Amino acid sequence: MPALIDAFDWATTPLGPKRDWSPALSITYEMMMGMGFAASVMWGPERTLLYNGAYIPLLGQKHPNALGRPLDQVWHEVWDDLRPLTERALAGETVFLEDLPLTMVRNGYSEDTCWVLSYSPVRDGDAIVGILNIAIETTERVRGEQHRQMLVDECGHRVKNTLALVQAVARSTLSGVDRDVLERFDERLNAIAKTQQTLDEKAWNGGDLGEIVRDAVGNLVRRPVSISGPSVHLSPRVAQTVALIIHELTTNAFKHGALAKPGGRVSVDWRFDEGELVLTWIEGGGAPAHPPLKTGFGVKLLARGLLGCGGADLRYGVEGFSATFTAPASRLTDS
Repeated sequence: MPALIDAFDWATTPLGPKRDWSPALSITYEMMMGMGFAASVMWGPERTLLYNGAYIPLLGQKHPNALGRPLDQVWHEVWDDLRPLTERALAGETVFLEDLPLTMVRNGYSEDTCWVLSYSPVRDGDAIVGILNIAIETTERVRGEQHRQMLVDECGHRVKNTLALVQAVARSTLSGVDRDVLERFDERLNAIAKTQQTLDEKAWNGGDLGEIVRDAVGNLVRRPVSISGPSVHLSPRVAQTVALIIHELTTNAFKHGALAKPGGRVSVDWRFDEGELVLTWIEGGGAPAHPPLKTGFGVKLLARGLLGCGGADLRYGVEGFSATFTAPASRLTDS
């Protein structure tokens, strides 16, 4: 690229012969040519274009005819998008845009592209005489993210349909079962669906513990519940388990625990202690708590803990029910 620029007849452009370039242009040119990123310089009122070797693939078939031409001619098909950016830079502003969509014609056909662009004003004394542009094409990454999001949305839609189908089948199959049992089944299924929605919104990258606890409690209780703890990221699998546990605890407190009485209260807090997450559920102001007479799904769920393999201390006292769950911090993001 330096040889091509040296051989170019710059006297035919507003920049004039290369040997007569101003110190500001010469320094900017040398800086651009030393960059590993795709970079270009737009110089003077005509925005005459110079660029380095890394910029050539971005031009496609526009190279080498783009060299020494005004920017509005080189990128005429996207000039309406680029002109405001150049005007802002020439006014003294550093412009930075991420994933800017541009429909370009650089290889004989129209294509949708995305870019990270940085336009920096170049000064000669107090005057702004040019623009240094650093460009990174992000088309493939953006397309990949869009495709991934489409798959996530489709999977989420299918899971919700499946949960709705399971709910309908259960209601039909268990029509003769005690109504309270059926309601508990519906509530647990709805808890899974709510967590599914939260994970869908985060593209199945997992969820924040505080958000999951607040959602699980808020789905059943409108009374204030004390919730506190640091931000903790959970994998999708752990998030589902935690949501079910908090839903089970909230349901029990609402039906026959502290939340069954006007003066009852519940606090949920978590902290890290020597490499472990410690989550505590404490009820007060309600009736004394008694161990269940039979071990059903709910009791088994709580006993299995946050990771499904123990680490649960369930206490039934005169002040009410309380529980402490522990799990290694390193396991919270396990898939």
